[in-house]
Amino acid sequence: MSVDDKRDTFPIYDKREISKRTYQLGLTAILVGLLICVYEYNIKLYISSLLVGLFCLAIGSLLYLNYKEVLNNIKLPIVLMVSAFLIASAVIEGEGTGQYLYFFPLLVAVPIIVDNSKAYNREVFTYFTITLSAATLCVITGHNIVPYQVITETTQLHLLYTNVFSALTLTTCFAFVNIYFERKYLQDLIQQKNLAISTRTKFLSVMGHELRTPLNGIIGAINILKHERSLPEQQEYIDILKYCADHLLHQVNDILDFNKIEAGKLEIHPLALNLKELLEKSAMPFYNLFEEKGLSLNINIDPKLDLVVMADDVRLIQIINNLFSNAAKFTAKGYVELTVSLEDKSGTDINVMVMVKDTGPGISESNQRKIFDSFWQAYDEKSRNYTGTGLGLSICLRLLNLMDTTLQVKSQVGQGSTFYFNLNLPLGSLPNTGERLVNYENDLNGLNILVVDDNQINVVIAKKILTDYKAQVSVAYNGAKALARLEQCPAFQIILLDLEMPVLNGYEAVVTIKTLYPEIPVLAFTAALLDQEKMQSLLDLGFADYVLKPFQPDILFKQVLKYANRTALPQV
Repeated sequence: MSVDDKRDTFPIYDKREISKRTYQLGLTAILVGLLICVYEYNIKLYISSLLVGLFCLAIGSLLYLNYKEVLNNIKLPIVLMVSAFLIASAVIEGEGTGQYLYFFPLLVAVPIIVDNSKAYNREVFTYFTITLSAATLCVITGHNIVPYQVITETTQLHLLYTNVFSALTLTTCFAFVNIYFERKYLQDLIQQKNLAISTRTKFLSVMGHELRTPLNGIIGAINILKHERSLPEQQEYIDILKYCADHLLHQVNDILDFNKIEAGKLEIHPLALNLKELLEKSAMPFYNLFEEKGLSLNINIDPKLDLVVMADDVRLIQIINNLFSNAAKFTAKGYVELTVSLEDKSGTDINVMVMVKDTGPGISESNQRKIFDSFWQAYDEKSRNYTGTGLGLSICLRLLNLMDTTLQVKSQVGQGSTFYFNLNLPLGSLPNTGERLVNYENDLNGLNILVVDDNQINVVIAKKILTDYKAQVSVAYNGAKALARLEQCPAFQIILLDLEMPVLNGYEAVVTIKTLYPEIPVLAFTAALLDQEKMQSLLDLGFADYVLKPFQPDILFKQVLKYANRTALPQV
């Protein structure tokens, strides 16, 4: 942010503060002037004393007229009046008494009294020019003109010491005031920025919930329709709906993730996982997409990566998915290739190289830095044929920065692009949780699930999907009704509990449920954005995990299966 931009941000605050500063400095000048007036009268410099008294009266009159709103701007009159007074003092007393020394505090005071506006630099330059010109004229006048008032050498020396002390004191005070107000101004800027980020984060969080809730109904209904019998021409329209809905969800998630990163709300949370299995699974959703575009998807994963490491599976998959999506968007023919190799291995960690190569149009050297800028693609004239927010690569870069690495690119126009990054991952081991598996494999046959949600569309979608997996599903539309159902039938094995509901919300209901039925896993069933802080608060309340809306049927199935296969939950 430039100086001018910074100073234009909060004009109301600045005008109030500048007015206050002008009054404070004006009153300081009057106070010092009165003391000098009394001192000069005592040493019988009556003309000088009268001049200083008139100066104090004039400054006081300007402040009064400004207070009564007769004069709107008194800064320029004050600067001119001080300059004229010091030149007049040089004419009366000569240069020996050091009147010119008061130009130093005047120069320091100029930036303090100038409005923080677009005209800031022009005003400061004008006042500095006036002050420096007057200071030069004061010295020349005092040196070349015979003093109007006769002053003995002793008196002149005493008055010089007084003026040196006064000028030095004023300069120091004005400098301190300048620093104080600038620090106060910067603190206000920081507070305003933090408030703006906080307001934006809350707004996007609410909007994210409001957007994702209807999207859950749309995507859920589309997924159900795809598995129902339909005419070939209907299937084509269903595919169009699914593409558009998934694309919209992807854009919403990108914007919300970017917002969380900007607000410092996104953190990396590693857990023990098999790296080779994770990488293979990350490519699975893209085989159909690349096949539809006539592209080959090549996966080359080093067999040596069949290791358990500590990594954030969600964010690592998000990075690879964004790179795949980016490659699919810009590659019209050829292939996209994921290559992951083991670069180095020690007793405690490994170093992995991840590369996503495509045969797309390539990126010019001048644009290779721009592609990592937020929203660059959306506003670039040459990319109008492509859809998206232009946030994917920026999010990848920021996520990798959180992992202490960075995203790089090698590309030439007409020869495709390769995005790559190195990643250090600590070795780990899968915990033995002592779980006893139940016979749930391809379905949820025999599992009794309670779905608690006040949104009837969400209930219909979830019930249909879970029923298709052969689960037994009961429904409650708020926390109070859920507790009533549990009292009638406490044999539920899993509860999907929405957070925002009337009568009794999920935050309150889960506490009672875990008190009365601690053995039943409760999953937060929500469209809200969950950062680590909020997730931890849910765990503290008693939730075992969460299912984010909108959800794909297989995601809901896997999350429910994860807890259906447990007779007792390990400690989170």
